Amino acid sequence: MNSPVHIDLGQYPARVRWFMGIIWALILAKCVVLWWAMVHWSVPMHPLWIIAPTLVFAALATVIWMTHHRPE
Repeated sequence: MNSPVHIDLGQYPARVRWFMGIIWALILAKCVVLWWAMVHWSVPMHPLWIIAPTLVFAALATVIWMTHHRPE
């Protein structure tokens, strides 16, 4: 079966791939700090109510970015 989705990271320069890596590191750092802060200050809701949408939308944006094909 042929999938119409093709991920070709070679079409992006190395600095763009590094940028995405740094952005993902910042997103994950934000999630860790948020989880710690909500537990530390006893916020009366589960941290996943904030972290899960953050990760879902970041993953969606990354998938859209990775599957985007430039017209040549």
